[in-house]
Amino acid sequence: MPFKIEIDRAHQTVIWCDRCKRAVNLNDEREHFHSEQCGGCRKYKRHDSDWGWCKNRASVYCGRLMFEHDTCSAFVQGEWK
Repeated sequence: MPFKIEIDRAHQTVIWCDRCKRAVNLNDEREHFHSEQCGGCRKYKRHDSDWGWCKNRASVYCGRLMFEHDTCSAFVQGEWK
């Protein structure tokens, strides 16, 4: 009997951009871009060269580990202090 993998697409997690309401973790959104990215936000605390924690209580992503090129509508220009 051959091995068969079934994927339940209803249980996939889709991450939405709260700035423009587009899905950002699907391959059909390769051109999705905002100039205000987490790496340049004052409320982004770096963990390593690519990842960091969102510390902005006004953001829907507060407390989440974010990629430096992610974005949100609560962006605050500046560097983490």
